[in-house]
Amino acid sequence: MARIAAEGRALGLATTIFDPATARKPDPELRGIPRPNVRIDLPGTGPERVLLLAHYDVVPVPAEQRARWATPPDRLTLRSDGRLYGRGANDDLGSGVVASLLALRRLAQGPPPARSVRLLVCCDEETGGVGGVEALKHHDATLPAHDAERWLEGDVALIPDGSPHVCAASSGVVFLDAVVDRPSPLAPIVELGAAFESLHATVRAWRSRYRSPDWPDHGAPEPVLTGRLTVTRFDATAVEPLPPDLTLAALHAETDAANQIAESVTLVFQGKGIDRTALADRLGPLVAPPFRLDDHPTTALRVPAGSIAVAIVGKSAHGGYPHVGLNPVSATFGVLRAALAAGWISADVRYTATFALDLRLPPEMALAEGRDPVLAAGRAAIARLGIAARLDAPPGRSRRGYALAPDHPVAVRLDRILAATFGAAGVFGEYGGTDASTLAELVTPAGEPLPAIVFGSMDRSANIHQAEESADPRAIGGVARAIERFVREP
Repeated sequence: MARIAAEGRALGLATTIFDPATARKPDPELRGIPRPNVRIDLPGTGPERVLLLAHYDVVPVPAEQRARWATPPDRLTLRSDGRLYGRGANDDLGSGVVASLLALRRLAQGPPPARSVRLLVCCDEETGGVGGVEALKHHDATLPAHDAERWLEGDVALIPDGSPHVCAASSGVVFLDAVVDRPSPLAPIVELGAAFESLHATVRAWRSRYRSPDWPDHGAPEPVLTGRLTVTRFDATAVEPLPPDLTLAALHAETDAANQIAESVTLVFQGKGIDRTALADRLGPLVAPPFRLDDHPTTALRVPAGSIAVAIVGKSAHGGYPHVGLNPVSATFGVLRAALAAGWISADVRYTATFALDLRLPPEMALAEGRDPVLAAGRAAIARLGIAARLDAPPGRSRRGYALAPDHPVAVRLDRILAATFGAAGVFGEYGGTDASTLAELVTPAGEPLPAIVFGSMDRSANIHQAEESADPRAIGGVARAIERFVREP
């Protein structure tokens, strides 16, 4: 954050920092943790203002993922293929922060543009936005309309946090947490997870009018955006004392983020006479391809001496894009069902457990319209299975969708610029659930709904949120040029 602010000041631009954690009435959800946001203003000669919205936080790198990086994920590395590798190289330090600062530099070094530009670099989009755009909205709401101290004041918002084409609509996002806090047998816990997963069939019927950029050549199952529900996390721990024979002691989906499909789910077994080879031979046939069993996994779990860890391996992906990954949580439900039926795992041991569900709504759908039926169905499954559990959707981690008409003049103008810059024409929607969703109720100084467009440098090789995340420096430069053209051209 300090480096971002220093860059703004080095350009001679007014630079302001706002930290909601130290505000007069801080949000208790922030827990006193610093969450500074940076505002950099470049004046124009006319009344119109373009908001640029980026975020500097990144998705955590889970322990399992580190072994799959050829270079350290926390160090930006330029490799021989010409791409920059590191966590956040694209999302959103490259596509958003660096590209926006480059655009500001080009604009500041040239003749004053007719439009002014306000760059907002926020502290958290990946973690739900409580300290970022949401905090800025709360801050602005305490001030009179059009007050000079309001941050989210503009005529159009550009959000360079996507792919190299116009996304005029962003999915609504709901992160749901399920907690089994009274120890229960494993079988109903597995059935509960499977019941959560089965809700995808219902939400997939919710269809949008916006085209999917992943259709037809990138695995999307539909030509338009639909509802999505993915069980991204499944963790369980056996309650001691444990029997002396072979016992599943713990399992963990190797991800630290609710919006990330894990590469693998680790299962830790302990017990008398345990043998790694025999265990792998027993479980291996239960793991159907393309999933596989790894009998020497890397895991964030503590594996006590005498215990054995194995993992069900799939392919990690962004939670909103399950079609580009293989969710090992789904495979784990099937393996555990079969192992319980065969008597290879004790049905008498009791466990505590947690689940995380990533729910994406069509951009046009109201938040409650999508969230409430899923909550009701999930809670009905809990009651049906007789488990002492709770399912919640924390308000601070839910966002309604954003939908701008595909033929809106702002979308048409940016589409023309991106077609010339990247050769990527067309107006689409996106599953990512970027900060466009938080802007849905904002208006321009003229009282019109604030138009917001998502685009960026995240090409098909970017591996967003995954091992080997990377960015093409030429694409980052292209985003900066597109921003400059949008600000300068009529």
